[in-house]
Amino acid sequence: MQTSHERESELLAADAIGDVIEHWGFRKALGRAWAVLYLAGEPLAACDLQARLQMSAGAASTTLTELQRWGVVKKVWRPGERKEFFEAETDFWRMISKVVQERERYLATSVRERLERARALVKASGASDPARKMRLERLGRLLNFAQAAEAVIASFLTSRRADFSEFGNLLELSRAAAQMAANTRVRKG
Repeated sequence: MQTSHERESELLAADAIGDVIEHWGFRKALGRAWAVLYLAGEPLAACDLQARLQMSAGAASTTLTELQRWGVVKKVWRPGERKEFFEAETDFWRMISKVVQERERYLATSVRERLERARALVKASGASDPARKMRLERLGRLLNFAQAAEAVIASFLTSRRADFSEFGNLLELSRAAAQMAANTRVRKG
């Protein structure tokens, strides 16, 4: 049985993790439920989680199903028990890499592919005016940024650390290109 301080501590931590999860674009309930399971240190029955978080049975079921789909909670069988028990994944790297693999990597690849198509369409237009040249140059910079994002994500998933040096190089190149464009405008003006 939890003391009132333990209960308050659990809810405070659950809300904090819920806020982080919500900031990342997930439902706050997912973070709250995972945190309660993580802090429990042992599998909890779905009805116990439901009571601790004051959730409806449907909300608890939906939340636990989604957490299982993301691989951050698993169902645990207890011999002789009719209730379903759940426990939290405790390996933060495993949880984060699954989300990065499924969401961020997919988004970065999708962005890169669309930028490549956009650039190819401008190239195929055959026009040779200054606006086309500027658009190609800017699409190229966006494409470089998307490729760097893909590289950082791949590096993170492989090495368990993020190397943002590629972004530093891109920022330096962008500054140089902006300075060159400004110098050209001054000479023309």
